Amino acid sequence: MDTGISRREALLGLGGGGFTLLGGCVSTERAATVDAAFSWGVASGDPAPTSVVIWTRAYNPEVTAVPVAFEVAEDADFRRIVRRGTGLASAARDYILKADIESLEPGKRYHYRFKAGQTVSPPGQTRTLQDTSGQSVRLAVASCANFGSGYYNAYRAIAETPGLDAVIHLGDYIYEYGPDGYDGETARRLGRIAEPDHDAVTLADYRARFASYRRDPDLQAAHAAAPFIAIWDDHETANNSWMGGAGNHKADTQGSWEARRDAALQAYFEWMPMRDPKPGAAAKTLTRTYEFGGIASLILIESRLTGRGEALSLNGVSDPDAFMAGPLADPARTMLGAPQEAWLAGELKRSAGAGTAWQVLGNQTVMAPMHTPDYTAILPGDMLAAIEAKGGYSARWIERSKLGLPVNLDSWDGYPAARERLLTSALEAEANLVVLSGDSHMFWASDLYRGSDGAFAGIEFATGSVTSPGGYENLSSDPRIFEIAAQAIPEKNAGVRFANVKDKGFLLLTLTREMAEAEYVRVSTILDRAFETTTFLTAQCRRNDGGRTGQMELSVSR
Repeated sequence: MDTGISRREALLGLGGGGFTLLGGCVSTERAATVDAAFSWGVASGDPAPTSVVIWTRAYNPEVTAVPVAFEVAEDADFRRIVRRGTGLASAARDYILKADIESLEPGKRYHYRFKAGQTVSPPGQTRTLQDTSGQSVRLAVASCANFGSGYYNAYRAIAETPGLDAVIHLGDYIYEYGPDGYDGETARRLGRIAEPDHDAVTLADYRARFASYRRDPDLQAAHAAAPFIAIWDDHETANNSWMGGAGNHKADTQGSWEARRDAALQAYFEWMPMRDPKPGAAAKTLTRTYEFGGIASLILIESRLTGRGEALSLNGVSDPDAFMAGPLADPARTMLGAPQEAWLAGELKRSAGAGTAWQVLGNQTVMAPMHTPDYTAILPGDMLAAIEAKGGYSARWIERSKLGLPVNLDSWDGYPAARERLLTSALEAEANLVVLSGDSHMFWASDLYRGSDGAFAGIEFATGSVTSPGGYENLSSDPRIFEIAAQAIPEKNAGVRFANVKDKGFLLLTLTREMAEAEYVRVSTILDRAFETTTFLTAQCRRNDGGRTGQMELSVSR
């Protein structure tokens, strides 16, 4: 890899286009002057039809800045180089270098690598978004990857999936807890304890947490295989975050919420392969749309930090009808805030009006209404007795299930008026709405209906977690709980067509102009690096003759 390039070449790249360094500066030095470690791999993301961001960390604690050269090529042997440049990975940015590679060809795969001194990074491959000549889009969808809960076998499987256009990550890429805060027993058993040894609160803490996660070889492989399109959920800041705080934030010992939030977001933008916020724009208001050549508009929303009100609590609720008709139904309760709601309505209308086949919403939490079955009536007597004997949260949760309240008020079920407004926007735009969701650590396939009149508004594909625990294992150690819940929840909730509350894995989403198809992929284990994958469900939605979506066709393999 030749790093003997002129300043003009460094500024302009090769081949008549160029690049923009994100958060860094162009180096006038040759990159051969300082060695550095690339122990966190390489990554790419935020693709557009003619550009994509490439990322690495070049670490050398003996200097404050490392000159780093990079090359982008059409071939894996780097014989047909189309961009070449040099930048500085500085201590001020945690030794991270990001470059926005510009003036590329649409729908084309590229290879890239970095060099510092005599050290060459592993190579990565990326892809620009296709133009209107493309016939299909192939995406992996992932969410919720607590480092200590198991091995990243789902990321490894994604890395080995051929033909991906991009990986959509719907949040909980990292978790903020200390080693005793979340599934710590599993973490200690597997030796997967992330730094630092306490909750991440400061900028140094969040940087260290990202660094721990990104040392994982399977996550590195996924990043090196395809560009990531990412949005945060709550754990990138703190559990159950909202615009005014978080459930896992204690101001008396952890300082102001705003300082913690801003530190977390700074680390997020440093460590994720994506463009930084535009000058003058607040980092927390991250919304973007990606156009896949008339096949799909992928619209990413921010549902945590800009407009979400504090979640309600079910504690003390004894009259479910009064609760759901009263405080829960308050139209002032919002997930997105009025400005983002208006922006989303405009994006849906614009995309559908342009004739784009699918309007795909990259969304953090489950959208389909999901109320709790009465488990006191359906659990086997011995299982119910064991839960009651166990006491605590599990026993209280099972007893409360008699009320038929929403399963999770931290999801869209906690903001039903806001959900109604969103689905109305989709119907008014005549959108072919496909909602992608994460957060629950469980797999779902659902039809979405407007509450006021039952109008069919779209479909939802929700992915299980990469590793994070699903919750039912905490209610009971009896493995029958998984099948009972997976059957009872769709029976209780008309829109929920399928549930898997046990397995870990990801989704593969294939889009053509006629069909949206999701393959639900599970990994056989997360407690061993040897694993197998199985597609256990295929959910399809076809556009009918009028151009609107038809309800899903499900194909189940067990």
